[in-house]
Amino acid sequence: MARPPLELGSHGEIQVTRDGSRWLARCRYRDLDGRTRQLSRWAPTKATAQKAIQDALRERSGAPQAMALGSHSRFREASEVWFAKIQERRADSTADTYANCLKKQVLPKLGELRLIECTVARLDTYFADLESARKMVKLRDGSYEERPAHAANTRRMIRAIVSGVMQQAVLNQVIPTNPVRELERIETSRGHKATPPHGLTVEERRQLLEFTDTDQVAVRADMPDLIRFALGSGLRVGEICAVRWMDLDLDGLRIVGPGEAQRVPVVAVRQNVYPIKGKGLVVHDGKSAMALRVVPLTQFIVTRLRARHDPLFDPTWPLFASAGRDGIPTYRWPANVRRSVRRIRDKVDLEWMTPHTWRRTYATILDDEITLTDRAKADLMGQAKFLKDTYVSRGELHPDAAVFLDAALR
Repeated sequence: MARPPLELGSHGEIQVTRDGSRWLARCRYRDLDGRTRQLSRWAPTKATAQKAIQDALRERSGAPQAMALGSHSRFREASEVWFAKIQERRADSTADTYANCLKKQVLPKLGELRLIECTVARLDTYFADLESARKMVKLRDGSYEERPAHAANTRRMIRAIVSGVMQQAVLNQVIPTNPVRELERIETSRGHKATPPHGLTVEERRQLLEFTDTDQVAVRADMPDLIRFALGSGLRVGEICAVRWMDLDLDGLRIVGPGEAQRVPVVAVRQNVYPIKGKGLVVHDGKSAMALRVVPLTQFIVTRLRARHDPLFDPTWPLFASAGRDGIPTYRWPANVRRSVRRIRDKVDLEWMTPHTWRRTYATILDDEITLTDRAKADLMGQAKFLKDTYVSRGELHPDAAVFLDAALR
């Protein structure tokens, strides 16, 4: 009876023999192309010959075969294979988000399961538990309310991660199909109340800017100019921290319109900064292709930027910089901006305000301008389309409506 062939990427018995003053280690190895070859290594001693042949086998098998999954493999091992591919294909910020969700939400419950144990029924139970989980949330009046612990979008991201991990089991022929595909679609949990977008009203903007202009701590943190720049440009906090002097054109681009030509001051949004665990603050090309854009600046921003500019500044320095270890200005961490915002909002009775509130305020002002199309608004905000339900503030009093109705019904 013929001897069965070796498995792909495996080797036969290692034989070590002495030939004079040298030792020879050899074995049969079946390459990934299906051919079985004889490997051999010479060395002055038996131990070094064994080590040499083992090193050759590891080198020949390569990293993909070393990470091959089998029926004994656990979900945690498959997640390592999946995440290695994510790190190669996705931006650092996306990989960091997935890594955090994988570590905190997925692996504690599924990590030690064998891949063949991750059945449709077991995964359905896991997602049902996520949907039914509740947490206590403190309201503005000091009371507490029970709400879903995981929003629908969070559970969708978890599902995408679990599906990606299980797909590695399919690719390694551990399971025939991906069980996540058989699960029900994720719906919004009962009792979940979507928080409507909330921008700053005219009075709230006035109150905020008056406080930051007179508060010494806010002034030292450069918040008066930073907040005005955010309100007037609509940039994300990571984009604001990444703006350099070279990205500004305060003299303006020459624009030829129906009338006379005019110059429009602009900022070119070329990059973003994002903290990555193990790497620190990373500069990348933006959240998406639409994030790379040119945004016009208002005159009140241009006036303040001209006042803070010095001809001796290096154009590569950040606009809102932080002092580096060597004294050279460097990028400010978005977390430090958020820390300053938390201190300010407690002083001006705006406990709900975050840096993203300034972006919503910008979007609300744009939406009130009927001459701008949704395409123009999306271009200004660096999005594929204008997300009115996500960014535009609602619930404000519109006294002009009474005037219009009075005129119409008289």
